[in-house]
Amino acid sequence: MTTARSEPVGTGWLARVRQRAFRGFPSDREPVVLRHSRIYILPTKRGWAMIATIAIMLVSSLNYALTLGIAVSFLLAGLMAAALLHTFRNLAGIEVTPLSAGEAFAGGRLPFMLSLHGGAIARTAIDLAASGARSAGDVPAGAALTLKLDVLAAERGSRSLGRVTLSTVFPMALWRGWAYVHFPLAGIVYPAAEIGAPPLPKGSSGPDTTATGRNEDADLAGLREFQRGDPPQRVAWKAVARGAGWFTKEFDGAGGGGAVTLAWSALPATLDQEARLSRLTAWVMAAERAARPFALSVPGTSLPGAQGREHRHNALTALALFPREERA
Repeated sequence: MTTARSEPVGTGWLARVRQRAFRGFPSDREPVVLRHSRIYILPTKRGWAMIATIAIMLVSSLNYALTLGIAVSFLLAGLMAAALLHTFRNLAGIEVTPLSAGEAFAGGRLPFMLSLHGGAIARTAIDLAASGARSAGDVPAGAALTLKLDVLAAERGSRSLGRVTLSTVFPMALWRGWAYVHFPLAGIVYPAAEIGAPPLPKGSSGPDTTATGRNEDADLAGLREFQRGDPPQRVAWKAVARGAGWFTKEFDGAGGGGAVTLAWSALPATLDQEARLSRLTAWVMAAERAARPFALSVPGTSLPGAQGREHRHNALTALALFPREERA
């Protein structure tokens, strides 16, 4: 019989309080509806100035027995209270749903998509912020608003969105209301491609095995529906010009100098880990542009020869998630 490890009482309840207040961990599941327990409100700089002005007016009016001044002070205080209520109502009831996490290369921007639904009430000037990225918009009544957060992707690997802050200063910028949500949403950051990388290794078939490749070198197998990310060289532009729609050419055979193997072991020993990953990334992109099938072999991962958007994604993902070297 095993005994459960005891946890300090203070640490347990304090951690739960912090999680509930600040959402430091990705514990939310889709969708999240903002209720009063999640919404915080504090005066803005303009609000604090308004409060100080009302306090000075009220004290002065009481000191000099100015009935009109007292009435104006209470009128402005009522305006502040009404603004607070509208700020709260602008956030309360919004449904936040994570949609997708994108892909990017190191040094670029990684897109995350979220959806806001305000129910039967229109929401004005809702601001989203996460990991240094911001986006804002108005949520129409009875409809959803999709917002994109472009997060800076500094390093390769899995990049999480982090805590998202929804805020608003509507209607008079006297109060700022905000709420936190934290979804387990993560995208993939590919290694940055090497600039000026050497040509692709020799292909496995065909007389011109070192050519950069042309689609016409292979046999046309047919057309398929165009998918986002397909190389422009393989688009059936004649069909597009005729107004027949967007299609992508598919080829049989070697094509573009034949299949190529991108092997970690074949790279110069003078290259460090990140330099090797950058070169392999550049070669993957070059093989895709040339419509050449390629195989990828790195320690722990081996992908057979193929081509297409899914194969490119699998190869770049393997490079992105390659374990980092431990630095002393």
